[in-house]
Parts: sequence; structure tokens; C-alpha cells
Amino acid sequence: MRFHKQTHRQTRKEVSPVMALTLRSTVPQPNHAMRLMVVLLTGVLVAGVAVAVLCGGHADALQAAGAFKGEEIGGVAHFVEKLKGNLVWFGGTAMGLVVAVVGIMFMAGHSRAHDVAIKTIAGLLILASISGIVA
Repeated sequence: MRFHKQTHRQTRKEVSPVMALTLRSTVPQPNHAMRLMVVLLTGVLVAGVAVAVLCGGHADALQAAGAFKGEEIGGVAHFVEKLKGNLVWFGGTAMGLVVAVVGIMFMAGHSRAHDVAIKTIAGLLILASISGIVA
């Protein structure tokens, strides 16, 4: 009787590189350009407030001299009136379309129809009060 030594081929299992998991903040850190933008905007705001505070007395002097008395410029007033009319027309047309779409959503049984309807009503309220906001 013969015994054969069985040789099993051993297969190598390659192990992939292991990476260490670290906890990171989910809030993205602002880069250098963003920080610079914030600093510049803050500087402009501070400068604007400083000019308004320092020139407050000069505005009174100009008003006493009659600089702000008079009528508005006719062409500019006409342009603003036309612009307001066009914006109201555009807003009314857009809201009509939105109301139609929300109605279709309700008829189709969409799950977010109520949410969209509430936002539409809020938009209609803003549109109705736009003349008071502009004035």
C-alpha cells in the first residue's frame, strides 16, 4: 500500500489596504476665498454704517437748503410704474399656473400636495402685499 502525501495548493488571499476611519464634521469648512468674502462684506457694511452716522448732520443741512424738495422725475416714475405692473402681471400668471398644478396634484392624490398648497397660499399673500412692500 502506498500513501501519497497530498499537497494542497495554498492560495494566497490578498488583503486590501486598511484605512483608518476618522470622524469629520459634516459642516464644510469655508475656504480662504469665502473667508475673504465675509471679511470684505463685513468691512463694507461697517463703512456704510460709519458714513451714515457721520453724514447724518449733512443730510439735515441739505434738507434745510431745499435739496430734497421738488417733484420726482417723470420718466423714472413712469418706468417704475410700468415695471411694477409687469411684475404683478408676471406674478399673477405664475400663481395661476401654480394653482392649476396644485389642483392636479390634489386630484392625483400626491402625498406632498398639502405642503405645496400651503406654500402657494403664502406666496399669494406675499404677492397681494407686494405694493405695500415696494412702497
